[in-house]
Amino acid sequence: MAKKRKATTNNNGNSPPYPDPNAETDQPKKKKTAFSVWVVAASIPGIMVAFLVGLGFPDLDEQNYNSFPSPTSKLTTVNKAPRKMLEKGGPPGSWTYGYYADEVSSSSEDGASRAWLYPNGGDGNPKYVSFNSDDDFYSLGRVYNDHGQIVSSRHHFQDGASLYSGPTEPGQHFQWPSIKVGLKRVVPGLSGDDGKPVEIETLTDPNDDDGFSPRIFYVHNFLSTKEADELIRISMAEDNPYKMAQSTAGSHKSWDKEGGRDAVSSTRTSMNAFDISSSTALAIKKRGFRLLRLGEYQESLADGIQILRYELGQAYIAHDDFFPVRQSADHNWNPERGGSNRMATIFLYLSDVDVGGQTVFPKLKRLTNNTSADLVERLSQIDANRGDAKLQDLASKARITRGSWEDQLIRQCQTKFAVPPRKGDAILFYSQKPNGKLDHASLHGACPILSGTKWGANLWVWNACRYSLCKVDPHHPAAELPPNMKAPFH
Repeated sequence: MAKKRKATTNNNGNSPPYPDPNAETDQPKKKKTAFSVWVVAASIPGIMVAFLVGLGFPDLDEQNYNSFPSPTSKLTTVNKAPRKMLEKGGPPGSWTYGYYADEVSSSSEDGASRAWLYPNGGDGNPKYVSFNSDDDFYSLGRVYNDHGQIVSSRHHFQDGASLYSGPTEPGQHFQWPSIKVGLKRVVPGLSGDDGKPVEIETLTDPNDDDGFSPRIFYVHNFLSTKEADELIRISMAEDNPYKMAQSTAGSHKSWDKEGGRDAVSSTRTSMNAFDISSSTALAIKKRGFRLLRLGEYQESLADGIQILRYELGQAYIAHDDFFPVRQSADHNWNPERGGSNRMATIFLYLSDVDVGGQTVFPKLKRLTNNTSADLVERLSQIDANRGDAKLQDLASKARITRGSWEDQLIRQCQTKFAVPPRKGDAILFYSQKPNGKLDHASLHGACPILSGTKWGANLWVWNACRYSLCKVDPHHPAAELPPNMKAPFH
């Protein structure tokens, strides 16, 4: 059982007003289908499950994974559901390109007959499901594979594969399964502006021993050098109405039409700007939505891209990106009850950093080689520059005083879970669990800069229309989601 932790309500800033949220976007057309579900569950002894696994399940090497959870659940046989029309992904460049799994070869002309079914996000134990017909499979509703692709039929996965249930309530969305810490996967159909395929690397497992890890992924090749440089240029452009200025801690109205910049925060010492309308920002936001496997792009679900500059000694104390469920009475902030809040953060690294500048998650243990050898090596290169004496010397040169919050944050950055920046890459972490519950384990901070300058950017994605952008009723944001984004999907 996950440990209970006290919520932290020190929230990040917000974005400016938007251009027309109804502006034309690349939206796929969803096929309308309907069917009913009839499930008959039957339990069998665990020994029979093991026997079935021995008969037909592929080796772990065939799945390219080194570990696989031990199934502990009951066998479920699904019977008789009406047939569903198959959907396929669109051509290269379309919104749904890479969204659907390809057909696979099978020893049976009927396709696969069994699978391990995990909850959305892969948390918890799977259950074993078998199919006597195509209709049995369709009765599961939308399911995904390890690569975040929608599985259309029994011909689109191998016997014994791991499948993941789709979201079941409006306002809930697909979340990437962790599968195994250190696992790196290409995101099908997604590439950066330079054509390099985007890859996600699992950094945490919500099912680990302490049961308290948030869902964090390192994203390789998310944006090109050209895009990173362009965001930096826009942040300082004279014609940008939200050009670089002192960062604030912010409230939900900081950039809303009712408010302006909040008071400067003593625990957020960076400078920031917003890009709300450039073609570069729009391309990056759409790429972020596709990374999250959302059904289309909706401007009302995204804050403007917040561009940050951290100079020598600057940092941001550990904080949450989501807002408290009682933030204000004029909006439903609780995603578990049809409300909306920040669901995921994609933090973009726009530069390398000489020393410091990591993204730290102080509630988690330090990265190890078992997590990511590459990231650990990069951290060790940083650490090589600073023993205790050297570290204190760098902190002193950065005008960080002993015992200050910045000094304490440096210690956390050395001993806790910290991700080093690399230009063009990003990290993805979820502020909500798959059921919409706000995840307090996602607490994070920006480590002090001890040498050089750090440029970064926040892309915040909400689970439904964000504050001030709901068109019908701000107390029921999830009800306003378009069909391609509103669960359950059939």
